[in-house]
Amino acid sequence: MKKFQFKLDKKSDREIIKLAWPSIIEQILEMMVGMVSTIFMGRIGASAVAAVGMINMLMGFLQTVFSGLSMGTTVIIARVTGEGNKKEAKRALIQSIYMALFVGVILLIFGKMFSNSLLHLFFGKAKRDVLNIGLGYFSIILFNLPFFVVDIIVSGAMRGAGDTKTPMFITGGVNVLNVILNTMLVFGVQPLGIPAMGVTGSAIAVTISRIVAVTIRILVLYNLKGLKLNLNLKDDYRIKIDLMKRIINVGVPAFLEQAVMQGGFLVLEIIIVTMGTVAMAAYQVGINVNSLAFFPIFGLAIANTTLVGQSLGEKNYKKAEKYAYEGLKIAMIVAFIIGISMCIFARQLAYLYTNDKNVIDESVGIIRTFGIIEPMLAILNLCSAALKAAGDINYVMITSFVGLWSGRVFLSFALNGLFGMGMFAIMIGIFVDFSSRSFMYLGRMNKGKWKYLKV
Repeated sequence: MKKFQFKLDKKSDREIIKLAWPSIIEQILEMMVGMVSTIFMGRIGASAVAAVGMINMLMGFLQTVFSGLSMGTTVIIARVTGEGNKKEAKRALIQSIYMALFVGVILLIFGKMFSNSLLHLFFGKAKRDVLNIGLGYFSIILFNLPFFVVDIIVSGAMRGAGDTKTPMFITGGVNVLNVILNTMLVFGVQPLGIPAMGVTGSAIAVTISRIVAVTIRILVLYNLKGLKLNLNLKDDYRIKIDLMKRIINVGVPAFLEQAVMQGGFLVLEIIIVTMGTVAMAAYQVGINVNSLAFFPIFGLAIANTTLVGQSLGEKNYKKAEKYAYEGLKIAMIVAFIIGISMCIFARQLAYLYTNDKNVIDESVGIIRTFGIIEPMLAILNLCSAALKAAGDINYVMITSFVGLWSGRVFLSFALNGLFGMGMFAIMIGIFVDFSSRSFMYLGRMNKGKWKYLKV
C-alpha cells in the first residue's frame, strides 16, 4: 500500500493545473446556466425556485445514460491518445456521437410521453402551484436532451485528447448568450416588445443556448485546424460495433454509477418535498452554492482522468500514480480554503439566490454542512476520477450505492421519520455519505491494483 505523503511535486503540479484550469473555467461557465436560472427564479418566488430545482433533479436522473457514455468516450480517447493512435480517437468520437443521438432522441420521446406521470410519481406531494410550474418548465427543457448529450460527448472527447481550452472558450461564449436570453425572456424587455415570461422564459433561454452550444462545437470540430482532436469528411463514418462495445464496457458501469447517484439524489428530493416549499427551496440554494465550490475540484478531476488515462495508455504506471496523487493533494488544499469560506459567508451566499428570509435561514445550515465536508468531496472526486480512468468503475459504482443510499438516503429518511429532524437529518446523511465514500475510494487507490486493469 502506498503511503500518502502531503508533499507537492512542482513539475507534475504545473501539468495538472495547465490542463485543469480551462476545465474549471468551463465548469463555472457551464453551471452558470443553472445558476442564473436559479437566481432569477429566486426573484420570482420560492415556488419557482422549488419547481425548477425539482425538474433539474429529474433531468439529472434522465441524463445518467449519456453521462456514462461521456465517461466511456473520455476514458477510451485518453487511452488511445496515450497510445499515439489518433485515427482510433476519431473513430471513437464518431461512434460516440452515433450512440449519443440515439440515446438523446429516445429519452426525449420517453420524457414527452410520460411527463405528467413522472412528475406525479416523484413529486406528487409537492404543492399544486409548484407542480404546475414544474410541468411547464419540464415540457420545454426536455428538448435539451438530444443536444445536451452530443454536447457533453464532444466536450468529453476533446478533454480526453488533452484539449481543455477549446471547450472552455465555446462554453464561455454560449453562457454569455444564456445570461442575455434569460434576462430578456424572464423579465421582459418593454422597448423591444418582449413580455416577461417568468419560468417559461428561463426554459426557452436554456434550450436555445444548448442548441447553439452543440452547433458551435460540431462546426469547430470540422473547421478549426490544429486541434488535438478534429474531424473531416474523409474520416471513417462506418459503424464500428467492436469500438462501440469498448466504449460501452466503460460506459455501462459509469451509467450505473450515475444512475445510483442520481437515483439517490432524486429519492432525497422526494423526502425533502414532504418537508414543504421552504425546505425544497433551501436545499436547492445549498446545492447551487456547493456547485460553485465544486468547480475547482471537478476541473482537477477532469485533469486526473485525462492525464492518468493517457499515462496508462503509454503503460507508464509510475507516471499515472504520480498524477493521481498530485491532483488529489492540490484538490484538498483548494477544498479546505473553499470550505472555510463557505462556512464564514454562508448567509451572504444564500442571499445571492433568494431574498426570502425563511429560505435564507434554512439554507445557512446546508451551506455550512457542505463547507465542512469540502475536503472529503475532494478526496471522493479525485480518487474516483483516477479509478474511472483506469477502468475500475465497477468499484466506484458499488461504493456509490453503499455510501449514498445507506448514508444520505436511508439515514436521512430514518432520522426524519423517527425523530422529525427535518433538514438536520438531511445534513447528517450528506456528511455520512461523503465521509464513507472518500474513505473507501482513497483506500482503493492506495492499493494500486487499478493501474494494471485493461480497458
